[in-house]
Amino acid sequence: MSVRNIVATLAGVTAYVWTLYRFLPYSERNELPVSTYQTFALAQLTLGFLVTLGAGKPRYRPAALAIFAALAAHLVVIAVDLQSDATDHNLFPLELLIVAFAASPAFLGAALAHFTDTARQRLL
Repeated sequence: MSVRNIVATLAGVTAYVWTLYRFLPYSERNELPVSTYQTFALAQLTLGFLVTLGAGKPRYRPAALAIFAALAAHLVVIAVDLQSDATDHNLFPLELLIVAFAASPAFLGAALAHFTDTARQRLL
């Protein structure tokens, strides 16, 4: 695994923990405002751009790893929450879809990095 992929994975987990999890109890995380998810999406967009800027052929792999890392972090949170109350996360497949949708701007960031690299090569 390349350094770029490791950084993308760690940054994806960090973005999830920093914006969505924040060590809040399940009842409070359930009532997060939409702006929190927008912040997470913006963090993933920025992450996708920065991690893939100047990348070679497997440009979208780091962006996918950032998304999968956020999903994995959410699965860990679900597993920990279920230890204390088995009725939490009864709609966890929908939660995973929401996290995946909110993290998907990482691919847009990778595409913007691709266009930036292409423009830079043409200008030089």
